[in-house]
Amino acid sequence: MEISVFFFGQLTDIIGSRQVRLSDVSDTDALENTLKARYPMLRQSKYVIAVNRKIIREKMDLTSNAEVALLPPFSGG
Repeated sequence: MEISVFFFGQLTDIIGSRQVRLSDVSDTDALENTLKARYPMLRQSKYVIAVNRKIIREKMDLTSNAEVALLPPFSGG
């Protein structure tokens, strides 16, 4: 199973890319653990997770070809 993970704002600086593809992550908790292991500075960042364009608040199972986005806080003007 492979998923796409998109990053926005200052998270792109931490990751060094706007998108990565990952395999073998079954849910959002496993995804976060994998990302934080690869990119330790991500542990200090605040963000919400969206799966297939819906913000989630709890652990969610991921399906093949899911689109996940990590969204940092933002403010409007």
